This record gives sequence, C-alpha cells and structure tokens, in this order.
Amino acid sequence: MKIIKTILLSLFAISLLVSCSLEEENVRMPVADDYYTTEEGFKNLINSCYSYTRNFWGSKHGWRLHMMGTDLWINGGDGQTIYGLYTFTPSADAFSGVWDNFYLGITACNTLLGRIGNFDSELVESVKNSLTGEALFLRALYYHVLAMNFGDVPLVLDEVHSVQTTAIHTPVAEVYEQAIEDLLEAETLLPDTQDEYGRATKYAAQALLARIYLWTENYEKATEYAKKVIDSNAFELLPDFADLWGYSGQKNKEIIFAVTYSEDLKLSPSGNEGQALFNGRYENNIPGMIRDIPYGRPYRNFMPSRYFMNLAAQNLWWDSRFNKSFRTVWLTNNPDKTSYLPEQQFGDTALWVPPFAVSEEVKVAKQNKYTIYDIDDYFDASSPHGEEKIGKGELFPSITKWDDPNRATVSAVNGSTDFIVIRLAEMYLIAAEALMKSGKADEGIIYFNRLRQRAAWTPELYEQAKLDNPNELTIDTILSERALELNAEMHRWPDLKRTGRLIERVKAYNYEGRPNISEKHLLRPIPTTMMDRITNKDEFTQNPGW
Repeated sequence: MKIIKTILLSLFAISLLVSCSLEEENVRMPVADDYYTTEEGFKNLINSCYSYTRNFWGSKHGWRLHMMGTDLWINGGDGQTIYGLYTFTPSADAFSGVWDNFYLGITACNTLLGRIGNFDSELVESVKNSLTGEALFLRALYYHVLAMNFGDVPLVLDEVHSVQTTAIHTPVAEVYEQAIEDLLEAETLLPDTQDEYGRATKYAAQALLARIYLWTENYEKATEYAKKVIDSNAFELLPDFADLWGYSGQKNKEIIFAVTYSEDLKLSPSGNEGQALFNGRYENNIPGMIRDIPYGRPYRNFMPSRYFMNLAAQNLWWDSRFNKSFRTVWLTNNPDKTSYLPEQQFGDTALWVPPFAVSEEVKVAKQNKYTIYDIDDYFDASSPHGEEKIGKGELFPSITKWDDPNRATVSAVNGSTDFIVIRLAEMYLIAAEALMKSGKADEGIIYFNRLRQRAAWTPELYEQAKLDNPNELTIDTILSERALELNAEMHRWPDLKRTGRLIERVKAYNYEGRPNISEKHLLRPIPTTMMDRITNKDEFTQNPGW
C-alpha cells in the first residue's frame, strides 16, 4: 500500500516555517498543540516527513544534481543546459528546490521528534518506536544529501517555534556525526519489516549507515554495515536484472528503501518523471512510429554520454544489464501504414538505436524494413573527441527503469513507478570498495563478482568476465561497475566526488562540462533563496568561489 495518504493542510502549514525561512506568520502552534498528541496526528505527521522524498528521488531536481555534468550523462535536446555545462549560478532552481525542500522535511522530522513524548499513553510502544526511528532515518537521509552537495550546512535539530533570520555553518564532519548518531538510534528502534510498503526499516538504517560510512571513509564500518544487510537474508539479488525495473518490478526482494508514487495524482501530484526525462524522440519523423503510452513521453532531458555508450558496448558480449535497462529497439506502432517503409509491418522493428556503429552494408540491407540510428548518428565521430552530440540530441538509447504503462495520456510527464533509493546490489558494491580500500581486495573481489555473476548472460560468460586477480579490483573498475549496475539511479555525481574523480572524469569524458568545471564545483552554491533571507551575511557566507 502506498504510504503517502492525503496530507492535511495543517501539516503543510507546520512545514512551511523552517529554521532559515522568513515566513511572517506562525500559524502552527494552535493546530500542533492539539493535534500532535494522538496516533492519527503523529501518523499523518510522519507521512508529511516522507512526502519530501518525492521532490528529489523521481524529480528532475535530483537527477540534475546527482547525474548531469558527469562522465555518464550530458544534455539531451530539451535538457537544462546550465547543469551539464557547469554555467549555473546560486539562483538555479535545482539548488533552491533541494535546499528548501529538505529543510522543510527536516522541520517536519524535528516536529515529530520533539513532540513524540506527548503521545497518548495508550499507544503501543512499538508504534512510538517505529515513528521515532522513521523520523531519525529521514532526517539523516536529508542531511546526507545536503552535506554531499553543499558541504557545511545549518544543523537544525529542534522544532522551530519562531521566525529565524540568522543561520550558521555547521562543519560537514559534524553534520555526518549527527546523521550517523540518528541512524544508530534508528537501527535500534525500527522494526525488521513494516506493514506499509515504503516505510523505513532497521535494514534501511543499516544500509544508509553503510553508504555514509563509505562517504566518510570509515571503511571498517562501511564493510560491517554492508555485510549486516547482506547477511541478514532479508533481501536477495533477483536472478534477472530485468525484473527490477518498470511498473511490474516494484516491491521486489532486492529493494531496501524506495520512494513510492501513486497512480492517483491527488496523492502524488508530482509523480516520477523518469519515464519522460530519459527518452529520445522515437516518434520524430521515424517511419511507422507515433508517440504512445508504453514508450513514454520523449522529454529528452538526459542523454547518455559517448563514454558510457562505449563502456556499455564493450561489455555487451557478457553483460545483460544495458539491454535490460535501456531501450534500443522500438516496434512499429502507427496504424497509419502510409508512413511505412516498403517492407515494414505493424509490430515489427521500426527503429534500432544501438550503442555502437553499424556497418554501411547492414544499414543498406535493412533500409526498407526499419530505421537504424547508430552511435555515429547521434554523436559526431569527426569532432575532436568524437563525443559531441549531433543536432540537438533528439534520439539516443533510452532508460527503461521507470517505464509506466499506466499514465493517463501520451502527454503525461508524471509516472507512478516507485523510485528505488537503496537496493541490495549497492551493498555488494560498498562491501567490495570498502574492503579494497582496507587492503582486503581478495575478499572484496567476492562481493564484486557476485554482481557480475547476476549480470552475465550465461554462467559460461561469467567465468570469462569475473575478476580473478584481486589487483584488478581498483577504484576505476568499481566506478565502471557502478555505472553499469546503478546508472541513472542518482549515484554518479556523488560517486565521482566521493572518489576524487569528478573534475578528472568530466574533463576526460564530458565535452559540455570540460571547459568550465573547476574546484569550486566540488561544492554546490548555497541557493539565492537562502542567502537573500538571512540577516547575518557576514557570518553565514556563500560557498567558496560562488
């Protein structure tokens, strides 16, 4: 069951006043004092705490911050150029969208944590513990994203009762110490399972601890917590990578924590935009093709880089993950046969967009049956690095991870497919990396190879693709594996920053960002919406270089 029900208007009123915003009227207290003493009140409040996840995971803001301008993704024909080119300023909407949204979420969490002691004495203790643990988990999750992007940020841990016009920077190390403290407590309070899908569990807290310990370079703890989740046997790697994705792939045994969406737009009006943002113009002057619901709306915001297409193509001989999470073939769906090629049939292949070059002989042989648009058609092989997109980046292989056949119309942008925030495969990658960093690559390679085993087309091909020598387990190998396993799941920008490879990789593989990226881009600018509101600007300064 989707966890976000109708959010009461009073809850939004409570969330609107955050520690650093300057709302003039505090309308919360009369409602809060009466309402947040009951089970109903607290359950609606925790739903409000969860609602802020949707403005990041499944939202263009999240993808712009955590994927665009990396080695894997460039702007498509309708992309927001500033993020890929590193020409953004503090006024860019993705920064304010994430900052303001997560501090609203933190405010909601703080309200629950500060008032949970007022709970009716008749309430079951386990319910109280779970609500507390969920709020701690979400607060840690929100602070993790803020610290990754902005560095030193205000650390607000108490409910706000009055207008605040000042703020102070809390060192990023202290922010992470608090996030870890929250998660360690949440681990003790949260149940192993929840009645409602999408709520945080003990294992979600452990998995987020593994992720944060890796980020903070505590490799012993990262290994410990990744192994806790793996060894719990509460989750399993699905035998087929394809079963993770699309509308039918929701609520599977590999998911540790997901942001849920509903087909009812009244319950989740923003929706998951993934089904649209990664689509090329499959219907644009392609014989036999029209826009339809199964193939999604072609918003073409995000286009895979040539570097990633080359990486995928180099591994296609053994690795099934690209084929099972990208669309390269579209079937004829236009009932109007006047647009068909001479030998084209309804339901047959209409368009093939592979991540490699196709010989001229093959193109000529198939020209009366379907359209071929290969890597040298969507990238300019004659350009200095062979990576500049041709035209506006209209057509390219498209992600299928958030396919949604249940959209109301062909023009609908928002889908109802859930967004997987943490899944078991990431724990294997964390264990592999942390063990390698700890000088235990011989053990780390076991966790690394487990994912290759699942990804391989056949057991025989796995034997050829697996790593046999622990010396082969390097940061570059792990980054390639994370690209193939976790692509478009909002990991790449954090991965490159965490490993110290962001500037190096963008300069090497992203022609859009190459001329502009610099050291200042390792931190995002504090948004103008924040800087304009505070009164202690001499003390609370903008991030360096901005």
